[in-house]
Amino acid sequence: MTPADRLLLVALVALAVLAVPITRLAAGSSAGTAIVRGPDGRSVIDLSENATYRVQGRDGEVVLRAVAGAVRVDSSTCADKLCVRSGALRAGRPIVCAPNGVTVVFGRVRGGELDAVSR
Repeated sequence: MTPADRLLLVALVALAVLAVPITRLAAGSSAGTAIVRGPDGRSVIDLSENATYRVQGRDGEVVLRAVAGAVRVDSSTCADKLCVRSGALRAGRPIVCAPNGVTVVFGRVRGGELDAVSR
């Protein structure tokens, strides 16, 4: 291994170590809001405020609770209650109440852009 190879290896390791905090910071900046989609449209929840939200689904009401920067389903009228048992929403992991047609994901509010569903 030449001195240039060692220098390159050290530079790549340093870059990788420095990239971890940057990616965590970027992930945290999109976690300030949660986007709720249901049969009646889309709503945005500010996760910096503790509050309870009621969303009308296809088969009834879904009750969401935002606490300490996270959101969870408190209750739902669906039969299997998988959304209630799914726990608090974490970045990269959506909450889905399929029978009621309600989804909750972390995100930023953007206007006029296509999303993965409409492409």
